Amino acid sequence: MKAALGLTLLVAGVYLLTASGHLDGQDQEYYYRMARSLAREHTFSIEPLVYKNTEIAGARGRDARFYPQYAPGLPLALSPLVALADSVTHSDSNLASNYAWLHQNDSDVAARIFVSYFDIPITALGVGLLVLFLMQLGYPTFAAASVGAAFAVSTFAWPQSRSINAEPLQILLLLIAALLTLKGSGKSAIIAGCALGFAILVKITSGLALPGLLLLPDRHDVPIWRRPLGAGVLLVPVISAVGIYGWYNYVRFGSIITTGYATSAAVAELPSVRVGNPFIGVFGLLLSSGRGLIWYAPPILAGVASFGRMGREKRTSAVALAALVGIWVATYACYTGWDSGWGWGPRYLLPVLPFILAPAAEVLDSRGGRLAFAALCVIGLLIQIPGALVDFMASGRAGMMLFGQTAHEHTPEAFVAWRNFHVTGSEIVRHSALLWHGQIDLAWLTFHGTGLPKITFAFITLFFLTGIALLISVATAPQSREPLPRSPRKE
Repeated sequence: MKAALGLTLLVAGVYLLTASGHLDGQDQEYYYRMARSLAREHTFSIEPLVYKNTEIAGARGRDARFYPQYAPGLPLALSPLVALADSVTHSDSNLASNYAWLHQNDSDVAARIFVSYFDIPITALGVGLLVLFLMQLGYPTFAAASVGAAFAVSTFAWPQSRSINAEPLQILLLLIAALLTLKGSGKSAIIAGCALGFAILVKITSGLALPGLLLLPDRHDVPIWRRPLGAGVLLVPVISAVGIYGWYNYVRFGSIITTGYATSAAVAELPSVRVGNPFIGVFGLLLSSGRGLIWYAPPILAGVASFGRMGREKRTSAVALAALVGIWVATYACYTGWDSGWGWGPRYLLPVLPFILAPAAEVLDSRGGRLAFAALCVIGLLIQIPGALVDFMASGRAGMMLFGQTAHEHTPEAFVAWRNFHVTGSEIVRHSALLWHGQIDLAWLTFHGTGLPKITFAFITLFFLTGIALLISVATAPQSREPLPRSPRKE
């Protein structure tokens, strides 16, 4: 537990250091507006964004008010931050004058800044839970913490913590569900089901993780699906969450299956839910220069290479992880918008990234394995730095300008193909170019002259000192050198 908490605090400190302090892009703007509307007016309806005289990413509801297409879970989680900002801050002319992004008025700025930090603690907690998950599988503390650190700073989880999207909260909730499923008790199964249920309310695709969770073994290496009572108590909250989602849709639009996504086709970069070519999707998600998982999370190579060994040592767990990841990747590969629009890396794969990395813990018991894993982590760390220091929207705009100067076909579809499949369109290349020219996007620089930098570095110092102290106490404790017992091998 100390190792997980210590790493969580260190990661939170690193993420705070590179926080953006602002909201940008359609998704972030809508999530914020929904949270603000919930906190101040107790409704999900908002004022929409308009593109070419068309209200986008939602629809008018039964009451003629505009409702976004997004699920209710993340705005619900964000709304307390809006309420907190309203209660402890007042209009700050210095903050407002430095906030160059979209906002309603000066009094709206503080709440936006508060909300922009949400994914930092969420992702950091996900790192700690990954460590606990691996230890529960039977891996020693060193191996679990090493994989957790790799996930934190050597994959696109770090740059993604700078923006507000559903995926970091999905990570946290799916890891809670997986960790509690491994516990094997009826009480833990109920809480695991509640975590997965809330994940479904954050994003409906979280339900794709259900088969993998049901295949996870308990402490006796028995999958939960083979224990009817445990599987039943896990399923009840999940089914309830689906019902709540349907009720949410009915209240807004008069139909349990109407979400508002159909209007997303108003913008070429935001396709409605349509089936695409799965072969293009798989290649794009895993290998493409613009969105390929292999480029944005190099340590996954160790996870993939170690899967066979995990299958021999922990067959039931390996099957469960393979099902969870395989179903997730296959489903998103069939979606026309698999690339998730503007941003850093294959964002839709972020919730299952910890489970792809998990088998890498197998190779850390040998010197060669540790060296290879460390090399992949260093490469991953260097790749993430431009993503963690540069505004992804600035990179997108720079990409559009470059595309307009060099492309023969100037259509939205051609731009998306260029961004996804040409090296010059890759976010890694474009972020690096902006970083080289000094376009750094950090909250403590943006809001210099306010109290935010002092508060930021006070928290960073606290997190670093406490985290390092916890990790030192773990490293110097005699029992920390003893690996936890592995679950029995199933022949």
